[in-house]
Amino acid sequence: MVFSLFNEKIENIDFVSYIYNKIKNHIMNKFLTFLVGILFISSYSFSQYYYLPAATPGNPGGLNGDSEYPSGSGLDPSWTVILGPSQSTPIWSSTETIPFNFDFNGSPVTQYKVSSTGVLTFSTSVTAVPGAGNAAIPDPAIPDNSILVWGIEGSGSNDNICTKTFGTAGSQQHWIFFTSYTAGSWSYWSIVLEEGSNKIYIVDQRHSSAANPLVTAGIQIDATTATMVSGSPQLSNVAGSSALPDDNHYYEFIYGSQSAIDASGIAVTTFPYLILANAPFTISGEITNLGSNAITSMDVNYSINGGAAVTQSLSNLTINTYDNYPFDHNTAWNPTTAGTYDVAIWASNINGASDMDPSNDTINGVINVFTNFETRRPMLEVFTSSTCGPCVQGNINLANVLSNYPDLYTLIKYQMSWPGNGDPYFTDEGYDRRVFYGVNSVPRLEIDGGYDSNPNGFTSQEFDDYAAIPSFTTLTANYSIGGQTVDVNISIDPLENMSSNNLSLHTGIFEYLTYNNASSNGEIEFANVMKKMLPNASGYVINPLQAGVQQTYDFSYTFQGNYTLPADANSPVNHMLEHTVEDFNNLGVAVWIQDDVTKEILQSATASLVLDVNEDLTSLNKFMVFPNPSNDIATIAFMGVQGNDIDVKLVNLLGEVVLHESFTSSSTLDNFNIDVSSFSNGVYNVVITSNDKISTQQLQILR
Repeated sequence: MVFSLFNEKIENIDFVSYIYNKIKNHIMNKFLTFLVGILFISSYSFSQYYYLPAATPGNPGGLNGDSEYPSGSGLDPSWTVILGPSQSTPIWSSTETIPFNFDFNGSPVTQYKVSSTGVLTFSTSVTAVPGAGNAAIPDPAIPDNSILVWGIEGSGSNDNICTKTFGTAGSQQHWIFFTSYTAGSWSYWSIVLEEGSNKIYIVDQRHSSAANPLVTAGIQIDATTATMVSGSPQLSNVAGSSALPDDNHYYEFIYGSQSAIDASGIAVTTFPYLILANAPFTISGEITNLGSNAITSMDVNYSINGGAAVTQSLSNLTINTYDNYPFDHNTAWNPTTAGTYDVAIWASNINGASDMDPSNDTINGVINVFTNFETRRPMLEVFTSSTCGPCVQGNINLANVLSNYPDLYTLIKYQMSWPGNGDPYFTDEGYDRRVFYGVNSVPRLEIDGGYDSNPNGFTSQEFDDYAAIPSFTTLTANYSIGGQTVDVNISIDPLENMSSNNLSLHTGIFEYLTYNNASSNGEIEFANVMKKMLPNASGYVINPLQAGVQQTYDFSYTFQGNYTLPADANSPVNHMLEHTVEDFNNLGVAVWIQDDVTKEILQSATASLVLDVNEDLTSLNKFMVFPNPSNDIATIAFMGVQGNDIDVKLVNLLGEVVLHESFTSSSTLDNFNIDVSSFSNGVYNVVITSNDKISTQQLQILR
């Protein structure tokens, strides 16, 4: 028998069974279709933005390399102003078109507008403008579908919102730039839309030392759904005052679900320059948790030049989302030959499971192993203030420790802008160095870009530990002073090749003792106070170092105008018009070579004062004074002057000769003691003359 049903021919089957199965399948298909729809809607409804903080400074993707200046006052003219300055009342910009396809919250958007209070919205029909007083989100003052740097305002005469698109079709970035916006003082931020990835970036760019941005950074979808950066609505800046992107920080917003398990390599932290004879070495690194789950256990691994993984298992951990975890691997690395090695580190077996985003697991670093080395002269940078009570003991303890190491270190101090109104000798360049190291408390001591602690607890053992780290370059410097001009000559003589492209030569002019910046903490004199950095706090970029290839550099700086004593740190010195040097005969120069990415300092020097930076000192060779500071007997040690007549003068800062002695050197290595116990505290010049050649070093007398 043949039946026809549902346009099908059915032959030789049980008709009832057929009808049952057909109806069952039809219902099941409808149910599955319904279920898939529900799952899709559920997924869509619960997908939202999460963010990742940048692991390294700079701009996202490196596409925008423009300097950060006000529109019309240094900003590249290719930027377009969409909202002008002096907006005393909150206002929206014109409606702008996104120059490429872009999805926000999973749906296409084509236009946006921006408020003078730091809010970008894709809901372009709204009229109410959020005020400058920011809050946590979601907040009813914020339109749906908005991106926020809420808490800045465009009230100043240089405050513009500008736009520019970078990159090539398919991977462009559209930047919305708040240039010189107001947050106590000028403050620069951007919102970035990225083609292809549909990512959103909030970029923290540049800020005056007097600025105090406390913003809400994030995304608001609607009245109940928002994602904001931790610290909001009082999120402060990370970037410093540099007009270059190299100190920028950004937050990357991604649409979707954050991986539950995601560990990312941040850095290889093993010192990158090692002596072969000191092998084996500990491999150190840093891992960050980008997953939504805390990490309680994991394996940390390293590999040398792509070789086999060396694994250590860790347990009983608590690494919360966005927290970093530094580690020292328990299996040492033992190279047998000198050379340059690629080191990879990564985490695996996280909480007993695989990493859900393998794209960011591994970080690579380069370690150079050498056979030749030079004695290291540790570079000490101190952050302090005349308004800081604990800084008194910090300075005393540091001076006590360093008194055991005369002429074996380089020291410079940056006066800071807090507590209270801060030190009147605070400068923007000191602020930049603070941002470079991430210093947020005083007193603070940084040594060779590695030690970071309160100088109250600094010990001789810690100094010895840093001095024992080998250096691979010789660094020498001379300087001369003529009127208000300081000339500096620097020579770098590498012993080994150093292939880093991130090296900068830093030069800091400091005053050995200052008095006028005394404030509320009881100190009446301040040592090694930084006055100016050459050419600025970012230093001077130098070429990779090649063994045996000398590099020489000459810098000159003229302090402008007359002496000024700023009221406090809120009105720091303007180097274009004035200076804070109390005595030009009391200036010194600190020099150091630093890797701006790893922050390691390769070598430092305290420049020698000469009559002229081109002076020939070969007949006098070298001399040193110790202890320095001295309180009783100061020893002058000579090298290479055997058989020569030596003339020694001690000259105070008024130019008066307070001691004059002469003798004939009897050996290649010789010394001469002078009694300084009767002289007043202060800085003196030790002037040495031999065979018509003159050299000078400064001696501090301190009781």
